[in-house]
Amino acid sequence: MRLKLFIGALLMLVLAACGEFVTPNATISGYVVDMKAGEPVQGVSVTIVQTGESATTDAQGYYSIDTKRGRYTLVFTKAGFATSKVTGLLTLDEKTLYSTILRPVFDPQATVEPPELNLDIPDWYEPGQEITVTVSGSVADPDTNGFQFLDVALGQQGGSSGYLNGYVRHQRFFDFDGSDKEVTIDTTGYNDFVTVHAVAYDVNGNRTEAIGYVYRSPDLTAAAPANPTDLTAQAVTFGDVAVFGPLSVPGLTGEAIVNAMKSGDMAALKQMGEAVREVSGKAGGIAPQDSSLDKAITWVDLSWSYDPNATAPEAFEIFRKNGENGAFYRIGRIAAEDAQNLDENGDPIPGSYSFRDATPGTLPGVLLTYRVEAVNGDKRAASGEYSVTPLPVFKVQAVAPGDNVTDVDLAPGYVISVENSSTINFFRAIVLDRVQVDGFNVEYMSPFFVVPGADGEFHPFNGFVGIPHGVIETANGYRLTGASLQPFHTYDWQPFAVTAHINDNGEMDAVSIGSDFLALWGPFGVEDGPVNTFVTGSGVVAAAAAEGR
Repeated sequence: MRLKLFIGALLMLVLAACGEFVTPNATISGYVVDMKAGEPVQGVSVTIVQTGESATTDAQGYYSIDTKRGRYTLVFTKAGFATSKVTGLLTLDEKTLYSTILRPVFDPQATVEPPELNLDIPDWYEPGQEITVTVSGSVADPDTNGFQFLDVALGQQGGSSGYLNGYVRHQRFFDFDGSDKEVTIDTTGYNDFVTVHAVAYDVNGNRTEAIGYVYRSPDLTAAAPANPTDLTAQAVTFGDVAVFGPLSVPGLTGEAIVNAMKSGDMAALKQMGEAVREVSGKAGGIAPQDSSLDKAITWVDLSWSYDPNATAPEAFEIFRKNGENGAFYRIGRIAAEDAQNLDENGDPIPGSYSFRDATPGTLPGVLLTYRVEAVNGDKRAASGEYSVTPLPVFKVQAVAPGDNVTDVDLAPGYVISVENSSTINFFRAIVLDRVQVDGFNVEYMSPFFVVPGADGEFHPFNGFVGIPHGVIETANGYRLTGASLQPFHTYDWQPFAVTAHINDNGEMDAVSIGSDFLALWGPFGVEDGPVNTFVTGSGVVAAAAAEGR
């Protein structure tokens, strides 16, 4: 492989010297979002430093630049945002995909100059070998704007905004100060050309990614893998909150959230919250990246089967296309052992695999089509295709009892308004005791309701004969009747609301979560509407009215 690369490079130099060489054309394209799996950022200027060629992102955060093949530095800028930069981006193929994150500046007066990063890596690796890379760097204003963290990953960007890409083999460091940092990475699952990604943020949100490339000759004698089968996908949209990563906890799939709501199992919900706390502790207690509470994040959980009796693949590669007429491009590669699902005891489940796609471009309302390829040596075998469309944000508002309202009845109803319901909706109200000294304890949880809906409209009683027990129709939406609470007591209450799309096969292939139940037990959830605080009254007036006095 090294000999081939050397001969190819030498031939290019000779032809160029003779005036007979024309560098092939290439296109660099991708998405710019405001956080991992986040909303697109329109109007970003994307510039190739070496050539001055540039483009501007559209409403979906997409850009495309026609250039020549080479190795480039790209800079992403927009007023009010920190700067993102990538160095060492190699355009080996006709089309190169590169997506990135652009954050609002933390301090408008601070620098928007991105950090400088140096990446020292070997040029060769052997199968399954650990390689050691060294990262160093500097910031533009070290006295007031130091490094926030460094993340080093193999194969693709890792950990750029929380743990939504938790399947990526990566390591994060919060003690990076620019001096040499040695990082050891396992190359298991890679057999040819592999990228090393070092991503560093400064305190103001400026971001630099340095990309390096290492090589190995693929095993030409490897046995051909079998075709992956039973590919399915489930899209999850989480809106109306500021979130910085906890939603990538592996158990937090859309189906798991719906099942926890259905069961009303507080232990299951608290377990999810504990998982969030555990992740946040490892992350060093990162806070939400900004104060905006109208964000949305979207990801897609893929699952597939592979015959455990067939030749075991080294890895799986994930391909996606956006829209009806888009082209497939690779969004990730994962070692087979990293993709294998585990049972409740932590043991591998034979033949069962999954991958979470949280790459930019997983946008609500955009048709996404996937395929998975098993790779072994230089041979590969593809699955069938599966398409899914992430749902728009399910907007949920706690209407009554209102926030900071006093003298509330001891058996109040809980009124919720929603927008953008899909095929079916799942609703529950939860009331939390604010007086308990050992934390928020659940005082009351309403019955669970499954209510048919329609795309873009809310029909809470469609399909029911009469009104379901405990549900009262209101001008604002609907009301869940409550149970008796304690007098002169302070409570928080929050709706649990999820809408789901059921496809033609009867599968739940997309969900949109309208309330951040993780805020109840996790440190990251920041909600602007679903939670209201109220104080009950004596209940005497309501009791007298009920008795006709």
